[in-house]
This record gives sequence, structure tokens and C-alpha cells, in this order.
Amino acid sequence: MWLKKYQKIILLSHMRSRSSVLSHILGSHAEVAGYYEQHQRHADSFFEIKVKANLLLDNNLSSQHRYLYDKVLHERFDPKSLKGYKVIVLIRKPSSALKSIMSMGDITKSLWRNDPYRAFAYYCQRLQNIIDIVEKNNMDVCFVEADDLVEKTDDVLNGLSVFLELDSPLTSNYKSFGKTGEAIYGDPSDNIKSGTIVKTENHTKVMIPDELLAIAQHYYDRCQKLCAKK
Repeated sequence: MWLKKYQKIILLSHMRSRSSVLSHILGSHAEVAGYYEQHQRHADSFFEIKVKANLLLDNNLSSQHRYLYDKVLHERFDPKSLKGYKVIVLIRKPSSALKSIMSMGDITKSLWRNDPYRAFAYYCQRLQNIIDIVEKNNMDVCFVEADDLVEKTDDVLNGLSVFLELDSPLTSNYKSFGKTGEAIYGDPSDNIKSGTIVKTENHTKVMIPDELLAIAQHYYDRCQKLCAKK
């Protein structure tokens, strides 16, 4: 396993994009090792060794796997180049994304819960990061809209299965793993433990100023247009 050269899948996304459920779906496939955010800098020389070590400690790596998987939600962990990766871009529309970021702040008791400007700044900067890295690398990416993952699940998973050239198709049911539900590695809510895609409620009590939503929509539209045509 240490010497095997695995192929790599990277999910470029942002917080509260339903990335945890998609990661679990991917990580439940027999060809994919990994289901959570590694928090390792992809630009580091020893990135792959560190990921293998993490997955071995989690009993989640074998010689039978074909891919190493990681999701990246913050710029500091982004790779310098996407060469050698199968790239998936997952984004969520600004209104639901920002409200979900703030609502999750109530669960984790973090600064996100009372500050729409903090959530807005993170969201816009993260989408700009994704735009920059995709523009810099002239390669195909598989674009997924977060609502489509819930509302058009079969279409999304079939498209991903083809893109990743998997021997068998992805399914909406997934496993629970050692780090499932731990906040530092992904979604800490009970929904992620259900083993299947759950359509979550809208966070209607959370208010985002209209002027922030308008600017965030601009970033969403740019990212969606760029990635969807790749």
C-alpha cells in the first residue's frame, strides 16, 4: 500500500455544500479510499504519504482501492496544480449556503452563528479560489450543484460514475465510518449518520441582507458558468 501509486480525486467545495454526504457516497465505493476532509496541504511534497497514513489509521485503505480521495474547503489546502487529479466541483446557491453556515454555527458555538458578513466573506472568497484554480488548469472538471445532489440524485451519481470511470455505479446509500459525524472532519449533524441522502430543512429564521446575497450570487454565477462548461 505504501508503494502503490493511487490515482487521486479532489472535491473543491465550500462549507455547508452537502460535501460530507457526497464524500461518504464516494468513500463507500469499493474503488475509493477516503471520505472526509484531510486538512493536509496538497502542495506539500509528502501529501500522499500523510494521507495514506491517516487512512491506514482509520482502517480505510487497502491495495484494492484505486483512488485516494480528499475534499478541500479552504484555500490553504488547495493544490498548486490539478494535474493528476480527477476534479469535482460542488457548490451550493448562496441563500441556502450562507444560512446553513450560520445555523451550523449554533451547533458548534462558533463565530459564524451571529455574523452574516463573516459567512458572506468566506463564501465569496472560496468561490473565487475555485474559479482561480479551475481557470489556471485547462482540464475537465465534474460540476455538481448541491441542490441537484438531493433533487436529481440518480443523474448526479450516474454522471460522477462515468466521469470517474468506476467499474460499478455510485449509489445514494453509504457507510458510516470512524470519523462520521465529527465536526472537524465534516458534518456534525445527525443527518450524516442516516446512511442515505436527506433533504434538509431551510433555515428560514436566519436572515441574510439582500445586498450580500446579490453579491454572493454574482460569485455563484461565475463559478457555475465556468465549471459547468468544462
